[in-house]
Amino acid sequence: MADRSIPIAQPSIISLAKLRLKDSGELALLDKAASNTGLFYLDLRGDAEGERVLAHLPDIYAVVEKYFSQPKEAKAKDTRFDIKASQDLGYKRGYGSESFEISRDEVTSAGASISHLPQLFQDVWNKITEISAGCDGACLMLLNSLSTAYAVHHRADQPSDTGLKLVLHPSLAKLSDAPDTTHTDSGTLTLLFYKDWSIHALLPDTNLWAFTPPLEGCALVNIANSLQRLSGGRLHSPKHGVTQPFDGAKNRYYLSYFLRPETVLIEKWDAAE
Repeated sequence: MADRSIPIAQPSIISLAKLRLKDSGELALLDKAASNTGLFYLDLRGDAEGERVLAHLPDIYAVVEKYFSQPKEAKAKDTRFDIKASQDLGYKRGYGSESFEISRDEVTSAGASISHLPQLFQDVWNKITEISAGCDGACLMLLNSLSTAYAVHHRADQPSDTGLKLVLHPSLAKLSDAPDTTHTDSGTLTLLFYKDWSIHALLPDTNLWAFTPPLEGCALVNIANSLQRLSGGRLHSPKHGVTQPFDGAKNRYYLSYFLRPETVLIEKWDAAE
């Protein structure tokens, strides 16, 4: 892929294991990446929780593929009507993509029933919960490594819209038909697993767009709008999107973990606007 002359980004690689050890060099590298491009790889290898997430990924990818291959009528039954307009929980069909999001609050609630979930997800529920917990722990480690002042707005026992989103976003036969998906994320941190060259980001140093290739053992992390706001603009929420480098139709699957602030903070911000 790299030989076909497409622009390639080279985000920093941050070790989760080293962050746990409070390695000064790794902390400095994280701070630089978060304040400059706002985009970096998080290496989960060598960390017990991170290794558990990586071990479960193949099985979850397989289940996600099975789920989205169902007829649209079957998936439509998983649409949720008990959520706020700002939430993406359950099944949603968007422009060129489909998704199913699972709330962290519902995952961690004592005695919570999973009977409303598709049977495919119930069958691997232990793996889904371990991936969710591992991603959440990684995000909170990143926050605390940047500043404990950010982490206080992300207590796990307080309501938030944090969640794990499973996504189908196919590439198209013609690159020229690919829609413009440019955006910044509205949450705090986004942690993304993917297999295909599809993530396109605007690099502030050069003001050029480049692809961030998937990297073995790593998740791609980006700073999102809420964290940029909490930092007073010091940390950078990058513009990015899902696209494709060349022609060619293919089903592409993504696992995204969205860490979002506590609901009380969002309500406070909304009231002030």
